[in-house]
Amino acid sequence: NETPDRTPTNDDDNDSSSDDSDSGDDNAKKGHKSRKKATAKKQQEKEIAKMEQRLADGTADENPETSADFERLLASDPNSSENWIKFMAYHLSLADIDSARTVANRAFDRIEFRQEGEKLNVWTALMTLESKYGSPKSFNDTIERASQHNNPKQVYLRVCEMLEKDAQTSHGDASAINRADEMFKKMCKKFKSKKTVWIAHFRYLLKNGRHEKAHELWKRSAKSLPEYKHIETMSKFAQLEYEHGSPERARTIFDSLLDKNSKRMDLGQEE
Repeated sequence: NETPDRTPTNDDDNDSSSDDSDSGDDNAKKGHKSRKKATAKKQQEKEIAKMEQRLADGTADENPETSADFERLLASDPNSSENWIKFMAYHLSLADIDSARTVANRAFDRIEFRQEGEKLNVWTALMTLESKYGSPKSFNDTIERASQHNNPKQVYLRVCEMLEKDAQTSHGDASAINRADEMFKKMCKKFKSKKTVWIAHFRYLLKNGRHEKAHELWKRSAKSLPEYKHIETMSKFAQLEYEHGSPERARTIFDSLLDKNSKRMDLGQEE
C-alpha cells in the first residue's frame, strides 16, 4: 500500500513563512549591529589619526583639547599655573565642577613650593570657581585655606579684585555690590596696619563714583595706620582722587601734604 502524498495545508505555509520572517529579522539585526560597530571603529580611527597628527605637528600642546593633552602638557611643565587653570576651565566647559576642583588641588601638590606666584594664581582660580559655582561656605572655606598657604593679605587683595569685577559687570546688582563692599571692609579690618589694603579700598570707591565714602574711609585709615605711613597713603589717595574723582580736590590734598612735609621727596612710595 502506498502512502498518499500529503497536500500542504495553510498551516504548513504559515510556519514556513514565519521561519523566513524570523530569519530575515535576525539577519537585519546582525547587519545593523555590524554597521554600527564599523561606524564606531571608523570614528575611533579618525580620532586616533587626528591625535597622531596633532602630536606630530605640535598643536596638541599648543591647543590641548582632551584630558590626555593636558596631562602630557602638565607632565612637561608642572609649574605652569596657566596650564593648570586651562585644565580647570576644560572641566568647567563640560560642567564637571568636581573635576575642576580636583585639578586645582593636584596643582597645589605639584607646583614647587618656591613658585608662590604660580600657586597663588591657581588659588585665585579656585576661589573664582567657588564664588561662581560653590556655596557661600565653600567660598569662605577656600579663602581661609588659601590664606593658610599664601600671604593672607595678597589672598584678600585677589578676592576683593575678583568681587570688584563681579560688581562692575553686574549692571548695578545690589547683592554683587554689597558682597564686594563687605569683603573690602573685612580686608581693611583684618589688615588695618597695611596701607596697600586701604589704598585698594580707596580705588574701589573712587572708581565707582563714591567720593564721600572714600573720604570717610581716608579719615578712618589715618586712625588705623602707623603714623609713618600717613604721608604715603595721603599721597596715593590724592593721586587716585585726581584719576577718578576731582582734580581740584586732589590739588588741595597735595598742597596740604606739601605744606606739612616740604622736606619729604619720596611721596607715593608703596609698601
